Amino acid sequence: MTRIVWVLAIFLSFGSVNGQGLEIAVHADPQFAWITSDEASVSGDGSIFNLNTGIEFDIFFMPNYAFTFGVDLNNQGGRMVYDDTITFQQTNGMIEVPSGVSVRHNLQYLGVPLGLKLKTEEMGYTTFYVHGGLAPLFNLKATTSSEPLSLVRENIKPEVHMFSMNYFVAAGIEYRLAGNTALIFGFKWTAGFNDVTDNDFANNNLNSAGLNFGVVF
Repeated sequence: MTRIVWVLAIFLSFGSVNGQGLEIAVHADPQFAWITSDEASVSGDGSIFNLNTGIEFDIFFMPNYAFTFGVDLNNQGGRMVYDDTITFQQTNGMIEVPSGVSVRHNLQYLGVPLGLKLKTEEMGYTTFYVHGGLAPLFNLKATTSSEPLSLVRENIKPEVHMFSMNYFVAAGIEYRLAGNTALIFGFKWTAGFNDVTDNDFANNNLNSAGLNFGVVF
């Protein structure tokens, strides 16, 4: 947390020195999340609906260009089916999942997205933006559920890597209400670079797509 505060202070100082200004936005992004795998015996079984919420700081180094930094509570995951019987390690035991049984993984992360935002000039209260960058994720919680096995949010945090690196691309509009206050509406896509699970036989990556809703102050 101390490092996050120092990074934020550096960004704020940079924005102040360049005199271009700072925008702060809060967002709540409904999203569909799913998991992909490079192993033929592991397949996705559909997406899950979740929410990514947080705060974003845009530090403008030119009138229409900004470095961005944020802090998110990002809920990810997906449904998976394993062709072979697999066991998941819990904090106090093991869960055995037979082959062909669908399980739903719910993964919660602290996200620290870093990126670059490009904005157009305002046209009739409306500004268009494109936003992209990297999203380091730090796992806070990991559970699995399965109706056939009567599993309800069983803790499988030992099975999930503490750190995941994603990238994101977003585009949308800002509609100015008054002064600096504006509403954000857009679309956002994210995908993972690394394996989020701790098993050795498959690389499982996080993906999500959804809407970007927010308010700029």
